[in-house]
Amino acid sequence: MVIYGHQNGHLMFVMEPITSLSVVRQTLQTTQKCAEECNQDYGLVTYDLNAAKPAMQIQARESPTFDNIFIRLGAFHIEMAFFMAESGGSDMLTETGVLAPGSLNGFLTGKHFNRCKRLHPLLALAFESLHFKAFLQTCDFKEELHTLISTVQTITNTEGEPGLELMISTYLFKNCATQYSKYTNATLSGAHGYTAQFWMTYVEYINLFHRLERANRTNDIELFVFTLTPIIDLFFATAHINYSRWLTKYQLDLLNIDDTHPGLREILNQGAFTVRRTEHDFSRIPVDLTLEQTINADAASRLTGITSFTNDYSARLRWMITKATRASFISLLQEMTGLISKEDVTAELRPRRIQRDNEDLQKIIQQILDTNNPFETNNVSEVLYNISTEKGTSEKICQSLLNVPTKGKARPKDFIESCKNDPNKFESPIKKEKLKTFEDGCATNRRTNNTKIVALKGTRNLIGRLLVLATRKRLDMQHILQYPLIPVPLSMASPDEVMTKTDKSALFDLLENKVKDIEQRPEKVSAYIIDGQFLLHSLPPKLPPTYGELARSIISQSLTSPAKRIHIVFDDYPQPSIKDTERDRRGSDNRTFVITGPEQRRVPRDLNDALKSRSFKKQLPQFLANEWQDPSYANILGDREVFLDVPRECYNFQVKEGVIQRDTVDGLRNNHEEADTKICLHSLSADCENGDIVIRASDTDIAVILLYHCHRFQSRLWMDVGTASKNNRRYVNVTAICKELGPGLCAALPAFHAFTGSDYTSAFVRKGKIRPFNTLEKQPDYQNSFRVMATNTTVSNTSKATLQKFTAIMYGAKASANTSLNECRYQKFIKTYGPKGNGKNLLANLRGVDASALPPCEDVVNSHIKRASFVANMWATADQNHIEQHPTEENGWQLVDDHYKLVWFEGEQLSQSPIPETEETETMVKEVEDDMEIASSDEDVSSDEGD
Repeated sequence: MVIYGHQNGHLMFVMEPITSLSVVRQTLQTTQKCAEECNQDYGLVTYDLNAAKPAMQIQARESPTFDNIFIRLGAFHIEMAFFMAESGGSDMLTETGVLAPGSLNGFLTGKHFNRCKRLHPLLALAFESLHFKAFLQTCDFKEELHTLISTVQTITNTEGEPGLELMISTYLFKNCATQYSKYTNATLSGAHGYTAQFWMTYVEYINLFHRLERANRTNDIELFVFTLTPIIDLFFATAHINYSRWLTKYQLDLLNIDDTHPGLREILNQGAFTVRRTEHDFSRIPVDLTLEQTINADAASRLTGITSFTNDYSARLRWMITKATRASFISLLQEMTGLISKEDVTAELRPRRIQRDNEDLQKIIQQILDTNNPFETNNVSEVLYNISTEKGTSEKICQSLLNVPTKGKARPKDFIESCKNDPNKFESPIKKEKLKTFEDGCATNRRTNNTKIVALKGTRNLIGRLLVLATRKRLDMQHILQYPLIPVPLSMASPDEVMTKTDKSALFDLLENKVKDIEQRPEKVSAYIIDGQFLLHSLPPKLPPTYGELARSIISQSLTSPAKRIHIVFDDYPQPSIKDTERDRRGSDNRTFVITGPEQRRVPRDLNDALKSRSFKKQLPQFLANEWQDPSYANILGDREVFLDVPRECYNFQVKEGVIQRDTVDGLRNNHEEADTKICLHSLSADCENGDIVIRASDTDIAVILLYHCHRFQSRLWMDVGTASKNNRRYVNVTAICKELGPGLCAALPAFHAFTGSDYTSAFVRKGKIRPFNTLEKQPDYQNSFRVMATNTTVSNTSKATLQKFTAIMYGAKASANTSLNECRYQKFIKTYGPKGNGKNLLANLRGVDASALPPCEDVVNSHIKRASFVANMWATADQNHIEQHPTEENGWQLVDDHYKLVWFEGEQLSQSPIPETEETETMVKEVEDDMEIASSDEDVSSDEGD
């Protein structure tokens, strides 16, 4: 900590934090000594908030000891706190290059003060310029206004300030100002849309900063006090509790300064309120900013500082004692060499700075115009949009942000009134109302940091109760374990119903290795079929900025194949969908995109970010279908034929007589949701004898679907997988894999893949794909049961029993043993958690129970079989234009609030046999609960994959 004010330059160095009460007390005592040495009645001391709080508390508690000291809150730190905000505007600054991405965090937190001081006003000016242009479009005297603007510009360049003063006094100017003020008030009230209201409010708050800055630069105490009122309102509304409380007291101290410190106001007005380091007007700065720019900056400098090379108290003390003298010599030397000048103009007025600011302002304005101008007269909406992402907020977020001014005015009044009635209320906790911001509306990712299964508290209590009763009351535990026991089976999902996932690619790798010794390259490609989402994700990172140029990049990338016939298929996104759970897990968001034409600039520029939005993924294919009709694409398409499958429609593009022609392909019109099944339909349409059909995709689901239908093709099927950037791009011979597996195994693959875990269905915790496939490969009975699942959604009891046995084998049951799944569940429980050796205590090994390690009961697996059968049937009918994609409760889903929710089990959750609820039982449960724990598993969900 460093203290200014002594006649020798600096006071002694204190090796303690400024927030220490002893240090704060010492600074107050030193301030009194300095005032006494200078023959002043009062001492002035400036702190940041963390030091001002204890200083004011000490002053009040020990009154009148320090009553002759006036404690000030540093205006520089107030401005830093004022700059904390995030609303999408910062993304505008990074998109234009005005703000470096690495500086974004410091800008948002207000820590990069110089950047905030420059860029927030630029952003506000950009919005106000666009707002004024919108006003010009609505006023009745446009020509007069344009004349007035030209006149102002001319007078500014020729006559200067006197001419401007004369112009301001004219009726036209006054009328214009009055009308614009009314227009602005209408915007602030929401008449021109909620987004316009939000950004105009932002402009008004930046005007507050200008007012506060003017007060500091001109040493205007009255203006400073006046400006604190709306700033305090803002701090209350945005939950800056400490600044809300203590800035209120500071303002009150300034208002009462004539009563508490008579004569001090005159001293402050004479120049003691701020620091003037040059002879220029309008160049004063706050005291705490002066400290940051001088002694603190010098101390932290690697060239001239002390903090970077030693913590020794004596060394730091010597550095402080000699600092003033050294600073004088260095300043004189810099002046002599022309490195600095005492009469340097302020940085903001240097020609290069003015030019840079003007250039950056135009960049910001253009970026807003290219994305979402909130002040467009045809853009009035009662939805608050983030202008960077164009995502609409929820009603709660909208009202929270738009009501900031109203809340800001009400809460300070309530606080002051409560303190008047009871002075002790001042330091009582202030209720903190969290401000909902755009960040609260961001897409949430439901995936946890790891795959740990966290058991529900109810699960822990229930199992504890069952074990106590089974031990003390001789309950039939084998009977109890025939039931799910808990609402969500932990062997297949987490307690919040997020399905367990597994590594699907392990199955693809296993299938590919079946033919790894066969030559893997197509010879005569008759058709090239591309998964649209895979295509978009594989585009190069540096893409052109407009949608028109993006469309050209997409079609150019698609035509890299030598095939004459190109199919591009995109997903559909209907609502409801059985894939909603998976999309929620992946963190899909609800941003709303509107693509208006080829000249529109893309926001966000990162395509992968935009692809998180369902709205964008719907809009882009439709835009391509319209854009590719443009005559300029004739030269790109040449003699190729492109089929574009968009939701509910398919188009054919080809050049006829030099003109692009788009036709609707009725034979490929379909209701498929996923490109996975569409690819099969398109492949069959392109089938021909002695040709190769190549599918550009990298999805296990597609491979499984193609293998199921492979026997129907005359063409050889290939998959073009991997990417050049990862150096793993290669061809996979699907036809050869089909021959290697045989028809029985290929027919079983869809149901097997759905049963062991897909995007639609849950996997079994830590069971993976490889071991179950090895079991399937060896047993024709299992293959037949899975094959039947794909052809009929109603699975027979015989097939269910076979699949239950398959599940038991996955959990370690012997294939030769006639063990049911429920018996396997009980045996697994006893083997893992039963007493060892001659132990009689059945609870001895219950510490660390992992409920996810137990096999699911038969009722849970039966419901899972229904879901897997529905998905397998959907894949098996991928060769048809219309497939069934909306399940009923009989298929293992339930429609709740337009969202498909999994039905985890059939029948009852618990046994209906009575469980006695006695005081003895409750006591036993309580004793055991302290020794029990449903452990979490830290293992990967596919840990068996490598076996």
